[in-house]
Formats: sequence, structure tokens, C-alpha cells
Amino acid sequence: SSTRYSPVMNSLLSLMILLIAVVGSLPCMQGFSLIHKPSRIAFSTSLCSSLAENDEVHPAVAGWPDKYCSNEEECGVGPQILHTEFAVDKGTDELVEDLDALNWPTWTTADKEKWAVGNQNTDKVMPYGELSYVLSGKLEIIPAGQEEAVIVGPGDFVTFPEGFKASWRVLEELTWHYFLY
Repeated sequence: SSTRYSPVMNSLLSLMILLIAVVGSLPCMQGFSLIHKPSRIAFSTSLCSSLAENDEVHPAVAGWPDKYCSNEEECGVGPQILHTEFAVDKGTDELVEDLDALNWPTWTTADKEKWAVGNQNTDKVMPYGELSYVLSGKLEIIPAGQEEAVIVGPGDFVTFPEGFKASWRVLEELTWHYFLY
């Protein structure tokens, strides 16, 4: 059976389609995608961020659209920016699948002395945006200007916006998947 929408919903859907058409025509929006699931609609301009044409892209971020998907059809599911500010979200099976998080590159503290358990890294500044999906371990994060620590662990999605400054302490050896933007 087909779904019937109210006149208000039809107007909202028409506005969304118009917005997609307008945004999709902007030069920096080649990575724009729309995910529509009954539980959420997410728009992402993440693959090109809000960079002006002459801004330099951090080497770790360069080429992310090409690294993740080789053609437009494959780009409908995959990495998305969840927040523009620092945030921690519990991952759901649906979100992990929608973001294809288990296929992102993997990072671990296991072979990095700077990130050994117990080491404190003070005033770390993120040179790019990152969305991480924690597989194992625990990390204490104290955002600059705050006193209260945030503890992240397995199953958490952590949004680190570009320029985010915090003190970090590894509580248990970490492994996570990451998406840079």
C-alpha cells in the first residue's frame, strides 16, 4: 500500500527536494547525500566540509570521497557528520549500518607510546573533523574550559569537530574506526 501524507507533509517534502536541488548544485557539495529511514533523515555535506576553494585541506582528510566510494551510487550509505560540536552518542545497529562504520579505517593506541594507558595528552587540538566509532577501550576527554571529564567506550560514536581542544587520557588501550572530514 502507498503512504499518504498530509498537505503540510507534502509541502515539507517538496521543500526538502528543492533544498536538495539547490544544495546539490553548489560547487562544494559533490559529497552531499540524503539518508531517509523511518527513524531519521540526515543530510551531509561532510565530504567537502565548508572549505572555500582556496583553503588548504589537511593531508589526512584529502581524498576521503575517493577513499570511501568510487562512484555516486556507492555514496548513498556511509560516513556522515552527526554533529557540528563535540558529542558522544551510543551507537545503534541501525546507525552503525547506515554509516558503514565497520568498514572505516582503524586506529589503535597499541603501538603508540604517546597514547599509552595512563598518559595524559594536554590541550590536543583537532586539525580536522573526525567521527570515531569506539570498538574497545576507554578514553577520558576533558574539553577545554570544562572541568568534568567525558568517558567514551565501546559502542560510542564520538564527534570531534575541527579545532576542538581537550585533554585526553587513555584509560584502557583503544581501538576505533574513524571518518575524517
